[in-house]
Amino acid sequence: MAQNRKTWLLVDGHNMAFRCFYGVPQMATTDGVPVNAVCGWVRSLWKLEDTVSPDAVCVFFDAGGSAARKNILSTYKANRKAMPDDLRRQLEYMNLLSVAHGYYIVASEGIEADDLLAAFARGVKKRGEIAYIASGDKDFVQCVCECIFQMLPPAAGERGVWRILDRDGVAKKFGVFPEQIVDYLSLLGDASDNIAGVRGIGAKRAAAFLTKFGTVDSLLENIDQVSSKKIRDELLKSGELIARNRRLISLQGSMDVGLPEAKIYRSADDIFAMLEKLQLKSLLQIARRRYSGQGELFGSLQ
Repeated sequence: MAQNRKTWLLVDGHNMAFRCFYGVPQMATTDGVPVNAVCGWVRSLWKLEDTVSPDAVCVFFDAGGSAARKNILSTYKANRKAMPDDLRRQLEYMNLLSVAHGYYIVASEGIEADDLLAAFARGVKKRGEIAYIASGDKDFVQCVCECIFQMLPPAAGERGVWRILDRDGVAKKFGVFPEQIVDYLSLLGDASDNIAGVRGIGAKRAAAFLTKFGTVDSLLENIDQVSSKKIRDELLKSGELIARNRRLISLQGSMDVGLPEAKIYRSADDIFAMLEKLQLKSLLQIARRRYSGQGELFGSLQ
């Protein structure tokens, strides 16, 4: 990595929050406040910081979902369960601890955090800087390039090890390159977002098609080269579905996502106070070793 290139850590807030909530056993203070997700949140952010040593950290949260995607597909994400109350109660503490650590918080009503994060990452690319996207969401693979990397959560048996996905890593994992991911997912659909795919096309077949034809458009233009009549027929009648899926899956990177001009500071004292309030004694001990107790400039745009 070239020296003097600013490095950003961009965190998919809700993705991280859910992972921490379900990945850490239930914990609560003596007065019944749940803290398991907060515990996982702090540990994860520390691990991410230690892994990539960013100059600044931005955490992106959803604020009301995507009105644009709901207009395209009314049942978009309708299959998702409501956020558990015990997790919702912890979001405020995650936010406060993030601010205390000197992280930027980004959210916008009616715009998904994924779009805000992707737009910011592409702004980083234009400036010739480096971005690491911390999320298990495969939609972010489309952003991966020479200066944008995705950090995947630890796999089973790899506790604490975040995997960094570059362009070659994307090809190895999915069988296609980042610029083909939108077409790949448009064929497959995405059950987690309630997006139906083309019947009869699974991951291996989608990757094989894109390896051979490059794009879905080229695939459809050369449909006679598809040996299976059943699959040919499904593709021919799925043109509108594929086009719709592309619009749903493509992250909107054209927005101008700015940050506050003011410099922000890490406040060790605020971190200590919050961890003490939440009775996270082991984290408090680690925090006292990590930080000196004095405010430290962190996340400056300068």
